[in-house]
Parts: sequence; structure tokens; C-alpha cells
Amino acid sequence: MLRGRRAECRELDRLLETMHAGRSAVLVLRGEAGIGKTALLEYIGGHAEGCRVLHAVGVESEMELPFAGLHQLCAPLLGGLGRLPSPQREAPGRIVSSSASPC
Repeated sequence: MLRGRRAECRELDRLLETMHAGRSAVLVLRGEAGIGKTALLEYIGGHAEGCRVLHAVGVESEMELPFAGLHQLCAPLLGGLGRLPSPQREAPGRIVSSSASPC
């Protein structure tokens, strides 16, 4: 347990319980630098048994690149596209082609 973060850890545990029950949930973690956001993310990542945990980091040099963060998250998953139903399998190609600028 993180020192002084019992309430936050309980909330993260509830989020994991919700997910394991087959329901979707969203977590927005925000705050000033140095308040422990990374420690909370490491906590939930360490307790996410049976889950694939993906990470992305903001890189200033990629700030102007559309979908750079999404690419960081999804690139490791591209090998599994063939297992998806047709509409979901085709969606990433449509996003790429619609965001490409004409030469």
C-alpha cells in the first residue's frame, strides 16, 4: 500500500474489480508534477493480474505528429489485428489513410 494513498488505492482496486466483472471503466489521473501519479500507475499496473498493461509517454518532439500517443499504445498490438472482426480490423487503416496529407 502506498503511504497516505489508501483511498486512492481502494479506488484503483475498485476499478480493477469492475474490469474483472466484464464492465468497462475509465480512469483519469491528473495533477501537478511530483504528487505521485506515477506511483499510482505503478500500483494499478502491479495489481492488474491477467491484463495487458500498455504505456505511452509524452515526447515534446512528437507534439505536432497526429496520433503519436495512440501509435505508442497500439503499435505492440498490431500483430493481433487478424483476430479482430472485419470492421475493427480495418479501422486502423482507415485512420491512417484519412489523416495522410496528399503529396
